[in-house]
Amino acid sequence: MPNLPPAVRLLPMDPRDDWCRDRTVEEVQREFFLGELPFPPRSGRWRYRSAGLRAAAGSVVLFQFAGRLIASAVYDHIEPYPEPVGEYGGAMHFLPASVRVFDPVGPELVQAVWPTFRRFGQAKHALDPAGWPLFERRLTNVRGPRELVQKMQKNI
Repeated sequence: MPNLPPAVRLLPMDPRDDWCRDRTVEEVQREFFLGELPFPPRSGRWRYRSAGLRAAAGSVVLFQFAGRLIASAVYDHIEPYPEPVGEYGGAMHFLPASVRVFDPVGPELVQAVWPTFRRFGQAKHALDPAGWPLFERRLTNVRGPRELVQKMQKNI
């Protein structure tokens, strides 16, 4: 039996965030998920406005942008701020080395693996972790920060 995560969660990205407004999927994947999120000063820290995820450490989070899933990361912990910092109420922390991007996935593949899934929206979905190995095998063009660092080192 494959090693299953405690949970698989879908996290819709907030289109109000300046860093993703007016950007393509490819730009968000390259600039944010592979270029910013895994590295200092973020080091896996994702700020949220009003509510983070309730999930166990080790859960897989699939990030939804523009009606498709475009990235994943392994959840570590939540950090609610005692007082809001600007418009943010806290941060979710992900393991930086676990950040991955892949060819965008539409609802059809999600439904093929998790038949009870209906559609993307602004809700944070919880999916049966037993489906994760099959879903992960169906992802294409998967890449993470390690591949980005190796590519950068070759260009130096």
